Amino acid sequence: MPVTDAANPDRGSTERPSLSRRSLLRAGGLLTAGLAVGAGAGCTVVSSGRDAMKVRPNKEPAPGRKTTIEIYNIWGSTTGAGLVECARLFEESQDEIAVRVTFGPTPGGGSTIQQKLFTAIAGNQAPDIGFCDAALAPSWTKLRLMKDLTPYFERDGIRLEDFFPVCAASMAYQDRVWSVQWDADANFPFFWNKGLFAECGLDPERPPTTIDEIDLMAAEINRVERGQAVQVGILPWNQYGAANSMLTWGYSFGGKFWNTGTNDVTTDDEPNIRALEWMTKSAQGVGGAQAAVNIAPPSLQIHPFSTGKIGMTCLVTPNLVQIKELYPDLDIGATLLPYQPPGASRPGEGAWLGGWSCFIPRTAPQADAAWEFVKWFSISDEGTKAQWDNIGFPVGYAKAPVNEEIAADPDAGVYHETLRKMEHTRPLVTVSEFHHQQMETMVQAAVYGQLSPKEALTQIKNLSLREAARFDRVG
Repeated sequence: MPVTDAANPDRGSTERPSLSRRSLLRAGGLLTAGLAVGAGAGCTVVSSGRDAMKVRPNKEPAPGRKTTIEIYNIWGSTTGAGLVECARLFEESQDEIAVRVTFGPTPGGGSTIQQKLFTAIAGNQAPDIGFCDAALAPSWTKLRLMKDLTPYFERDGIRLEDFFPVCAASMAYQDRVWSVQWDADANFPFFWNKGLFAECGLDPERPPTTIDEIDLMAAEINRVERGQAVQVGILPWNQYGAANSMLTWGYSFGGKFWNTGTNDVTTDDEPNIRALEWMTKSAQGVGGAQAAVNIAPPSLQIHPFSTGKIGMTCLVTPNLVQIKELYPDLDIGATLLPYQPPGASRPGEGAWLGGWSCFIPRTAPQADAAWEFVKWFSISDEGTKAQWDNIGFPVGYAKAPVNEEIAADPDAGVYHETLRKMEHTRPLVTVSEFHHQQMETMVQAAVYGQLSPKEALTQIKNLSLREAARFDRVG
């Protein structure tokens, strides 16, 4: 990586040049387009039902320290409480830096719309550490919201090669490092209901490895009565939203969504069209896309796989754990995501990186001290272990010893296996959130028969390219 003032990696950190309010409003507008993406990071999808304030997502700094840093915590519930505990453990690990944790809730408990953060930065009151989906780096760096972390990496001998490859790819943009992936969420492993397989005459110990095999098994499971689906093999268009479903199956068919290093989205890549054709055909096979509503009514407060009426699905870790806790008799198998040749060549190829990264705002008042927390939390043996113990997300640093524990975990092991082999991310383009929103809208339109798959994906591409050009002009 190129070096910029490596001898003084925080040169200028005490200066706080104001970012234009126009830039911050621009960031807010871009992210408003991504409101539906809150689940896109894949960490918290179904509420735990716990009141955010009762689990203390705030924390006052330890007294008597030389420096105090402030972290904006966007999570309530157990994730927010776990972050607070990690901040406390960091304070115990050294005696110079205190940590204030400020609760800045976002829509959906983890959305990319961080109004409190944008307001603070616009008012020259930036925190020292924030959290983001790494796919935001192209737009946030252009808006000058993020501090370049490359000099810290070079000074401290930290290498991108020591992270899982897919994490390293998401942390770097234009040969610079802008964030550090501490939550490497694998979207997705694949799960099946062994009991339902057995009831339908399928081998409960043999999951599908290809999309064609999914179809064969789903045909044995599907039950439609009086035009209404009462049991389905899979809802491929409903894997944490239409956009996430499109990414998952597009990659599983061997598709591409953008040309790396550019803003050229390729949503209408031929394998992606085949993937969406398969999704729409699957919906038609169970009486239409409304089958998702029949099997999983909007009032359901837990993932619909828990009903026992779905044979196969993708799951994020919190939902898997929750289902196992609430329905211990549900016999769930786990494997890598099926693929479809000839475009894809192996199980798990369709998986892509979600999760969260730490970043330091460009105008953070205590950037050097903030880096010490980021490094401890995301990279150190002690910090990565603390994160796993108290928050429970797979870590992005491949050399962390806690990876052995994660790999052996009965729930997290398949996510770790997926992560090790994973190649894909969300499109790293300046209009990533806009592109995601367009996929959410247009893919749904295709599944409901309002557009052909090719029309839907072509519209996504054209609208995203137009928005990228506009962003380059006025961003």
